[in-house]
Amino acid sequence: MKTTENPYEINITSFYHYIDKADTLIENYKRDLLLFRGQSENKPLLPAIARKKPKIDTESIEKEMLTEFERRSQVLTEKRFNNDWETIVYAQHFGLKTRLLDWTSNPLVALWFTCIDERFMNQNSYVYVLLTSKSLFLDTNKENNPFDLEETKVIKPTINNARLVAQSGWFTAHQYSTKDKQFVSLEKNEEYNGRFWKIVIPHQEKKEIIKKLNLFGVSYQTMYPDVTGLCKQINLEFQQRT
Repeated sequence: MKTTENPYEINITSFYHYIDKADTLIENYKRDLLLFRGQSENKPLLPAIARKKPKIDTESIEKEMLTEFERRSQVLTEKRFNNDWETIVYAQHFGLKTRLLDWTSNPLVALWFTCIDERFMNQNSYVYVLLTSKSLFLDTNKENNPFDLEETKVIKPTINNARLVAQSGWFTAHQYSTKDKQFVSLEKNEEYNGRFWKIVIPHQEKKEIIKKLNLFGVSYQTMYPDVTGLCKQINLEFQQRT
């Protein structure tokens, strides 16, 4: 298996430069799956439940949160989940803090998430690229309890909501390390060593990148195929005219 430094930093200068670099990586590793994650800031690759206080074991809190989600969400979603993995995947995409970290198999989706946050328009942002392998994949039929994982794994989720489809969503499921007494960020996880690239997106190119992505069909309205996405897209379009 080909590997690279962890992380290997790639600096791009434009939308098309990004496309070229992403395409090169995909071609070089076409027998493997590459996953992409856009981040506005250069922060550790940790799931939302662990970002503020990674040394806290949140298992009991997460279980209570899932129970409450299942209790309250049925009237809103009319969904019945077959297992905790399906519940977590669904809740994650609607904002519940879980031990899942979002990834996508679509490099354009990752680029959009990297650039779209207005709070970070004046600073560089990042797309992380993860080289996966079958040994890292989670079999949810065999490992059906999210809280019994012995190591961080890659999840190909059951498609149970439109946002997951639109965003070509994948996840990494993170475990609390009893050895290190904390959630270990993915880039520091020994099992993932040598599997990362970090693509630097220059702040001065973000607005132009967003315009280009919109032309290629990547926008609020396509990433969030509901009324929320429609309203955000209209806001953006009219904001660009002022």
